[in-house]
Amino acid sequence: MTNSIGTLKEKSLHAVLKWYYEPDGSRHEIPVGDYIADIVGENGIIEIQTRGLSHLKPKLSGLLGLCRVTVVHPIIASRRIISVDGNTGEVISVRKSPKHETIYTEMRELYSLRGMLADSNLTLKFPILTTDEYRTFGVKTNRRKKQRTRLGEYISDIVPTELTGEITLSEATDYSLLLPDGLPEVFGAAEFASSAGTGAANARMTINLLINTGLVRKTGKEGNRILYCLPQGTES
Repeated sequence: MTNSIGTLKEKSLHAVLKWYYEPDGSRHEIPVGDYIADIVGENGIIEIQTRGLSHLKPKLSGLLGLCRVTVVHPIIASRRIISVDGNTGEVISVRKSPKHETIYTEMRELYSLRGMLADSNLTLKFPILTTDEYRTFGVKTNRRKKQRTRLGEYISDIVPTELTGEITLSEATDYSLLLPDGLPEVFGAAEFASSAGTGAANARMTINLLINTGLVRKTGKEGNRILYCLPQGTES
């Protein structure tokens, strides 16, 4: 992925990721059973999911019994917001968004697949991106509310401009990547949230996933506070 990526015919974020993970267009949009797979290649199926991962559950249920499936879900670590007049096409403003996604902000999405994460056919990839987010205003739109902003704009496109990293979760040991640096020997959800730089709800979901993979275990309670620790030999 280069530092400058042009807009493609389909929504840019999905399209760019699809061509990045499989440059051979003949392997795109292939029928597999009752579904159309984004990519079918030598290593199985790749599904690009830019929306919530929970939307993919029915499709995954059908595909995981057939072959290996890699789900790609982007993390937008940094974004530039470009506001465009919908009538003239003129760029009105360019500003940097204060919003920064991390693996922890995507934890609700990951947690929605918790019943499938132990499947040996499933791999999750989280490319970490910088993007330009184009917002159009001044025109009527039937876009769903989630795509509209309080300023009367709607998100018309998201264009990746740089790939800065990638997180891959496949084997149980890969989930050690979710352990933040600086965890004390015994910790609660609050200490985990502080070390990870995330909210309490995201911290609790992450801890529950780590318990399922054997990377964290409960040690007891202190009042109403549940305490956890890392099994011997696990490093944060």
